[in-house]
Amino acid sequence: MNFLLSIIDSLVGFVQRNPLTTLLIVILAFGAPALLKGIAIVILYILMGLILLIVALMLLFRWRIYKMRKQMEEQFSRGGFDPRQGGFGSSFTREEPRGGRREGEVRVHRTADAPEKRVSEDVGDYIDFEEEKN
Repeated sequence: MNFLLSIIDSLVGFVQRNPLTTLLIVILAFGAPALLKGIAIVILYILMGLILLIVALMLLFRWRIYKMRKQMEEQFSRGGFDPRQGGFGSSFTREEPRGGRREGEVRVHRTADAPEKRVSEDVGDYIDFEEEKN
């Protein structure tokens, strides 16, 4: 019962907000019912077209997800999970450790001198502060 009351309330609200549109619909209903029927059919076709478009997009999305899932399953069954290769059977292989290098060892190579500062020394303020324990 609440459902019917909400539909009636929304229709009354539409009539209150759009009195000229409602008057035009009533005049078309009495004066030219064939024209009103044609307008209703056009609106129906537009709504049906939107519904079909939404269904087609949903099916396309499902098909794409299915295809990606199959591709990931094939990659997993082919190469398994290897974090050194960047994931599941990745074609991007990393360089294997060379002789003498241990796992987890980090080497830093300096490539060039540090560039000059782009901001001059007199830009900004320096605030001296001290931390106090309470």
